[in-house]
Amino acid sequence: MQSISINEIENAVQRVLENNTVSPWLDSDQAANYLGCSSGTLKTWRSRGEGPTYHIVNQKLVRYNVEDLDAFVRGEVAR
Repeated sequence: MQSISINEIENAVQRVLENNTVSPWLDSDQAANYLGCSSGTLKTWRSRGEGPTYHIVNQKLVRYNVEDLDAFVRGEVAR
């Protein structure tokens, strides 16, 4: 059996971590899935000035931060 050095294991773990980063920013579909609602519900809430805090990127992309979604679920967001 071939032994693997601790250095080789550390390098492999580092490569996995570098290539599998998870962003805290979600698009509408991802945010809706996270909250258990539809992206249409999020769109309706945005148009009414309700729902979780969202951000517009490059004047067209809607993004939600996971921390904002969690705060909304906890009832901590006042719009």
